[in-house]
Amino acid sequence: MTIKRYQPNGKRLSHAVEYNGIVYVTGQVASDRSQDVHGQTQQVLARIDELLAEAGSDKSRILFAQVWLKHAVKDFAQMNAAWDAWVPEDALPARATVESSLAAENILVEIAIQAALSR
Repeated sequence: MTIKRYQPNGKRLSHAVEYNGIVYVTGQVASDRSQDVHGQTQQVLARIDELLAEAGSDKSRILFAQVWLKHAVKDFAQMNAAWDAWVPEDALPARATVESSLAAENILVEIAIQAALSR
């Protein structure tokens, strides 16, 4: 089976990797980190949409999502508001959400997903 890599960043990672009918999207963070967790979540989800489309999939085919929040108790509802507006009600994936120290102080949310390909 062939492994296809999308948007490698040079040394550390590819933003998505396709193998055996599954696309794995690495943890995505907001580019505008001045926004609150709701705004950052919206940015991350838009970026995931782009990566899924490039690989030949979409959010209705997400199998699993992993969400990391800098402040889970404080930000869970705001993150969920963005998530709930984005994810199709008839295609809810399995999901885990945890609190974690993230790579930079101003990153409030990071999301990684695994999705089935559409082809």
